Amino acid sequence: MIVLDSGVLIAYANPDDAHHRGVLDLLSRASDESFSVTALTLAEALIHPVRADIVGEMVKAIAALGLYVEDLREQDAVALARVRAATGLKMPDALVVHTAERFGGSVATTDARLAAAAESRGLVVHKF
Repeated sequence: MIVLDSGVLIAYANPDDAHHRGVLDLLSRASDESFSVTALTLAEALIHPVRADIVGEMVKAIAALGLYVEDLREQDAVALARVRAATGLKMPDALVVHTAERFGGSVATTDARLAAAAESRGLVVHKF
């Protein structure tokens, strides 16, 4: 499983994004993998489309990926707090790391700080 951050979703849906080509390459190379996002990550990726009144198009583009959308559960709270405290990441990024750890997955990100924190915790990271 590869856990995607919001930057990856945004780059996937926007051909003008600097990371678009790299994201498409990863998705193609890893087509035998499952892709996952957290509900919070998905919401983050939808902020601009909501403001621009194009959320329907973004939802359709993301749906084409066949993502698993992971929910946060009560039993995740302590482990997530530990990731946040240990890494200093903002909660949405800490949640990406926690989700990858919880499911034994890797992380795909456009964020250098998130990538470094995930690597420091022993996760495989796909950086753009």
